[in-house]
Amino acid sequence: MNLADCMQFKYQLQRAPEDLEEAVSLHQQAMELEPIGHPDRTLSLDNLAICMQSRYQSQGAFGDLGSAISFYQQALELCPVGHPDKLSSLNNLAICMRSRYQSQGEFGDLEEAISLYQQALELHSVSHPHRSTSLMNLTNYMQSRHQSYGSLEDLEEAISLHQQALELHPIGHPDRSASLDNLAICMQSRYQSHGEFGDMEEAISLHQQALEFSVGHLDKSASFMNLAIYIQCRYQSQGALEDLEKAIFLHQQALQLHSVGNPYRSASINNLANCMQSKYEIHGVLGDLEKAICLHQQALELCPVGHPYKSSSLNNLAYCMQCRHQSCETLGDLEEAISLHQQALELYPVGHPDRSISLGSLAICMQSRYQSQGNLRNLEKAISLDQQALELCPVGHPYRPLSLISLANCMQSRHESQGALRDLEEVISLFHQALNLCPPGSKMWVFIAGKLASAHQDQFNQTYQTSDILQASALQQALQIFSHSTSPPLSFTIFPAASQLTRDVIQDILQILPQRLLQTNTS
Repeated sequence: MNLADCMQFKYQLQRAPEDLEEAVSLHQQAMELEPIGHPDRTLSLDNLAICMQSRYQSQGAFGDLGSAISFYQQALELCPVGHPDKLSSLNNLAICMRSRYQSQGEFGDLEEAISLYQQALELHSVSHPHRSTSLMNLTNYMQSRHQSYGSLEDLEEAISLHQQALELHPIGHPDRSASLDNLAICMQSRYQSHGEFGDMEEAISLHQQALEFSVGHLDKSASFMNLAIYIQCRYQSQGALEDLEKAIFLHQQALQLHSVGNPYRSASINNLANCMQSKYEIHGVLGDLEKAICLHQQALELCPVGHPYKSSSLNNLAYCMQCRHQSCETLGDLEEAISLHQQALELYPVGHPDRSISLGSLAICMQSRYQSQGNLRNLEKAISLDQQALELCPVGHPYRPLSLISLANCMQSRHESQGALRDLEEVISLFHQALNLCPPGSKMWVFIAGKLASAHQDQFNQTYQTSDILQASALQQALQIFSHSTSPPLSFTIFPAASQLTRDVIQDILQILPQRLLQTNTS
């Protein structure tokens, strides 16, 4: 047993795989000498489980994770109430159950992890020195369940637990900064669920306090990045330019602390790039876009094959290349954007929640290439991609309106090229579906209504059906009403150019994926 422990310790120091294999073998031999009832069997099971867990983390073999879970479960069964190892067994098993949930997505594993941490919390009295750690562990898992399934009860429970943990971390406590950050993340989640601006303000205030109390290099970098992200979110919500400038400054501070080799450097670079990109979209200064492109290229270099953020990084850079193509009309930028979107799509297999957006983004590029070169094959490809994207956005899906608009735009381009009435009929059907999904008077509704009025007018010119001219007239009257009730007045074009659609509305599709890379450090 002592030799096995030594090999295990040596592996932790030097990370030599052969040392871990030797430790596994020795622990297995030790277990054979400790039948059920032996006083050291619990310890042997725990040690062997730790080795299997380490091998899973090193090599990624799911069988090793399953073995670790099995050994931890056996060890837990040998720890009745009051056993000194029961708490560690509960925590170790919970960590493995969450790892399997993250790898395979089985809801039962997350439920089991939460149950185990709830049992662990019960073993920590109010005055127990490790109660705050137990509270934070349970809260992180409740947040995971909320993020996966959207249960507001889980979010409220997470907020309550974080508040309890914060009370145990008074001013001067080394974990106070992290506790403030974690509570802020929950408040931001509640803002995103309810839209109460007070929750966002509370999240920003908590992050500002966390920055004040952060003492070490890691705490400072995390606090800078977290505060920058939430200031950036407030800018996206309210559009105050001072928030954008402040977010840029904070992201720059965070990046300086995320030196080469830091695991958060890629996310930090991306977040700063997204801010520079937003600044370009406001002021139109090409230098800001060039900075965003340069930063996204650096971030992509830090995302090798298999990196969890590689797909988002590819899409971020692709979007910036599309923006530069639209500004400078450089065909090379468009080709680069297409290549990047194609690489990203390969990383979104069937069933991935972001596949529909990736398909739509690539479709927009193919349509832009059609507009630049006039090759109908590019438009047909765009239509095919948009149709696939729409199939992945059933009724109720948040991206269905954008997907309907994108496909309708492509079908309209084909109608303008070939004059087929069936394409125009499909355009009208798609725009009607999209219009019914948008709040009347919203920017999206106004845009669709203008396009739909134009399409009905086109169809009347071909078929002379009275219903088309009545529909077009009703839509134009509705648009005038909303225009007069809005300050400043809305301006809309009944016959907008195809390129205007890409710039003004479908651009919203391309902006979804870049924002997803905003990373919050919860460690």
